[in-house]
Amino acid sequence: MRVSVASIVSLGVFGAGCGGGLTTVNQLPATVTLRIGQEVQLTSPEVMFRLDEVVQDSRCPVDAVCIQAGSVTLKFLVTHPSEPAGFELILDSDRPDGTTGVVLRVTGVTPVPRVGITIDPEDYRVSLEIAPLIAPA
Repeated sequence: MRVSVASIVSLGVFGAGCGGGLTTVNQLPATVTLRIGQEVQLTSPEVMFRLDEVVQDSRCPVDAVCIQAGSVTLKFLVTHPSEPAGFELILDSDRPDGTTGVVLRVTGVTPVPRVGITIDPEDYRVSLEIAPLIAPA
């Protein structure tokens, strides 16, 4: 399965929207599980992520035979003091991204799709691994 994340950085108001909730992370590395509307606040570096929506879910249903595993595209709102204008971030589970000052990796998305069943956006859970950005030597 390939999971890609389209993140849009914005100075939006956090806490609004379905799901809600704030998880504070004081030490890295950490793994958090987010639902739509939930936020994670890092204390160092100072970054906040909110999972806004599952833009696309083309994963192969577990009760089907597919020629490709498919992928999931997720949209996050991110605030970072040094990036008030915002930027777009594409994150692949095979290729972590360190643009936000930490390394982000999507490690899982549930529930798994099934033939003929539409997943309610509120049922999605996204596991996000957050690790310190280590500068190249």
